[in-house]
Amino acid sequence: MNAVISILAAAKQEGGGLLSILILVLPLAALFYLMIIPQRKQRQKHAEFVSTLSEGDEVVTAGGLYGTITHIEGAVVHLEVDTDVVVRVSKSSLTRSAAEPEEPARGGAGRSSGSARGSRATSSASDDADTAG
Repeated sequence: MNAVISILAAAKQEGGGLLSILILVLPLAALFYLMIIPQRKQRQKHAEFVSTLSEGDEVVTAGGLYGTITHIEGAVVHLEVDTDVVVRVSKSSLTRSAAEPEEPARGGAGRSSGSARGSRATSSASDDADTAG
């Protein structure tokens, strides 16, 4: 903080105060706009989703567990994941409704999921079948 004050004081003495203030403020404003505002919107959307939950809703947890809400008690939700299998999870761990389509993962679009490895294994298995028969 002292560094900012000293920079502003030096700029005021030199006469270029407005430019140096803009140099300090514009990156901070861009950082706020690009990082904090989208996070706040996402948090608000999740809070709205959690507040609208009711018994009978099909949901997905952060761990990928699918289930139907059977009971809500404060911050804890009882999920029926199979016949006569009920687990208790935190309300905040519920990420989305099971009826909503899953959003694609960001950042991994160019990666393969091991399909080349699987095709090699398939081709070598078929080669073994050709030589055996």
